Amino acid sequence: MRVAWPIGVSMISFTLKGVVDMLMVGQIGTEALAAVGLGALLAWNLIAFPMGMFRGQRPLVSQYLGAGDRTSAFSYGVHAAYLALFFGVIYLVFSEWISTWVTEWAMEKDHSATTLQYGKDYLGIRLWWSIAPMLGMAVGEYLRSVGRPRVSMSADLLVHPVNIALNYVLIFGKLGFPEMGVKGAALGTGIAEVFGVVLVLYLGRTNKLLPVDALRFQWKRMKRVLGVGLTGGVQFSIETFSFTLITKLIGELGTMPLAVHNVCVSIIHMSMMPAVAVGDGGSVLIGQYMGEKRLDLVSKSLNSTLKILMPFMGLMSIVFFIWGDNLVAMYMKPDDPNFAEAVRLGKWVMVAAAVWQMGDALQIAYRFGLRAAGDHKWVMWTGILCAWVLSVPICWYVIRYWEGATLVHVWYAWTFEIFIGSLIFYLRWRNGGWKTKRMVEDEVEVTPLESNGGDLDKESGETFGLTD
Repeated sequence: MRVAWPIGVSMISFTLKGVVDMLMVGQIGTEALAAVGLGALLAWNLIAFPMGMFRGQRPLVSQYLGAGDRTSAFSYGVHAAYLALFFGVIYLVFSEWISTWVTEWAMEKDHSATTLQYGKDYLGIRLWWSIAPMLGMAVGEYLRSVGRPRVSMSADLLVHPVNIALNYVLIFGKLGFPEMGVKGAALGTGIAEVFGVVLVLYLGRTNKLLPVDALRFQWKRMKRVLGVGLTGGVQFSIETFSFTLITKLIGELGTMPLAVHNVCVSIIHMSMMPAVAVGDGGSVLIGQYMGEKRLDLVSKSLNSTLKILMPFMGLMSIVFFIWGDNLVAMYMKPDDPNFAEAVRLGKWVMVAAAVWQMGDALQIAYRFGLRAAGDHKWVMWTGILCAWVLSVPICWYVIRYWEGATLVHVWYAWTFEIFIGSLIFYLRWRNGGWKTKRMVEDEVEVTPLESNGGDLDKESGETFGLTD
């Protein structure tokens, strides 16, 4: 929990940026709400691959740190930051072309010209500023891997009020600024993210002396970051694309169901992000203990992750079941002609979301545990197969061929995939194949954490030898 709770706060804060955009833009109307929801999802798709790549440093950093090689651990974090800068520049240069092509593909003829233009505007501006969130992700991943999650948390908490203020001013034209609507939502979030990456770099500085050589670009280390990150990048991007494809199919049901779908996705992030944070916290410990070759503590860390996740997700299931319609109504404009129908539909979609919470808890725990232990290739292939053999075909069949199908039926189809996937990942962990996946090369002498400057199980104020 000491590792996970700051990660959870960071992830909730990150998610709230999108929630703020949707809550504010929802006051413009259903078309804007549908466009911004889909635009945010498309932006997430486009950064999914590099984000997965940045996460590739996690097992490298934590396992080398557990093995006592801090310099190599820091160097891998630096190389992930170089990778973030590369991807950010690519998206900056091609932002206009990418946003036009991707938005037209996603919306086609199923939506009005106004909704299509809103989507292009929002996505294009978000891509133009994407270098900041990608660099922030890379630096944040390193800081979490070395046991300093409170740095990213502090930056995220300071960014959030800035994002709200900028959105308010730019969307609605306050304090003498022009009323920019959807463009203002994207621009306000982009500027806030630049502020955020500056903060995380400033707050994450340390007085620990490390060799200057650790900052030097080394192709050998970049290849390892790419090699490990590639599995995460491929898995994350292909799984995210499968979700986007299903969202595109949902668009065939109409603008109102698409808007409700986007709202419900935004709501479940409020349970999923804390759960992912707990999985992240467990993965930090699992990677470190794998580096130390203490497999008994690896297993205990996974069990501790589950003991936190299961009660939390059970509680969120109750919240969604009882108050789902109230949560959906918060996003809607009360005088919108679709208000009552949208809230009614959203209520039953949130019941479906309540059903899948426990399966999602199991998937998160075992996915993160297997990847941190070094079993990242198996996790990649299994995640891709679950998405494309189960989730996409089932949802496609429901939308295209199930007579009288609604958005609720699609969400229940997802529930089936969630529980099947959780069983598959559980069986993989139980068979113990991960025990042979340690990633540390050029072995160094393993030093226990107590003599390495700090232990996460002690109230020493230090983690992994680095002061937070």
